Amino acid sequence: MPMETIILRPENELLKKYVEYFLFLKKSDHNLINYTTFPNSNLCLAIYKQNKVTYVNDGKNNICSIAVGENRFSSRIYGFHTSPFKVNLQGELDQVCIIFRAAALGAFTGEGLDGIGTSDRAVEDFLRFKDGFLLEQVFDEHHPVLRARLLEKALVGKFNDRIPYRLREALEHIRLASYSGQDTIIELLCKKLGISDTTLYRLFKTHLGQNPQQFLKTVRFRRALPVLLGKEAPLTQIGLDHNYYDQAHFIKDFRAFAGLAPKKLQGKVSLAQDHLAWIFEESKHE
Repeated sequence: MPMETIILRPENELLKKYVEYFLFLKKSDHNLINYTTFPNSNLCLAIYKQNKVTYVNDGKNNICSIAVGENRFSSRIYGFHTSPFKVNLQGELDQVCIIFRAAALGAFTGEGLDGIGTSDRAVEDFLRFKDGFLLEQVFDEHHPVLRARLLEKALVGKFNDRIPYRLREALEHIRLASYSGQDTIIELLCKKLGISDTTLYRLFKTHLGQNPQQFLKTVRFRRALPVLLGKEAPLTQIGLDHNYYDQAHFIKDFRAFAGLAPKKLQGKVSLAQDHLAWIFEESKHE
């Protein structure tokens, strides 16, 4: 593949609960690359070296354009929960990403998500690592494993575990229900937690960037996606197994989340290290 893609899981036992993986992207030519990834409940902290990054959400797509830039480092936090994330990459790239689990970023910042999507200095504005030369050290290392260890050490140093208890309970209930193939009913979840639907809504919007119903739809989509890509069952069965009302509902939902119907998606998507599902296209530089 013309762009090197390496995914590493955290080694630190504490971080495994909060960080899903580290993603390292590297490209040394000037060919144009376009790729699309799909909505999820995670947040991505992307750190760039000498790139100009432009990000726009047009309501249907998240569009990120990356070119060679003059800034030594820039960093952004992306949360694309309901529509595809499309990247147009022209030129060289050295990018490091930390993929945080749902709501996990708050365990290191102690803050909600207000304003995170607009900053191109997310590391400085939100994480504020104690070591002011961390990014220099990370990018001076060429081996992804050593880069990941530096990032792990910095994250452990910032850990504060300020995620609200009721939100933790709600996410664990949803995780267990999803694992067993059951739907989560908002009214029953509020009753179990002993909170109002307004309180649950506020918790989700503040710390996840989605309301509870949107979050549940995203979780369902992500649970169905690997089964669909693995072609493990007929489309009708996949829809039923993941609690879509009928085939029309299944197709409509996937069109909204992925921009393609399930059958077309199967033929276009590839997997990087069994974790990153994307549609990848390269155009040779003229």
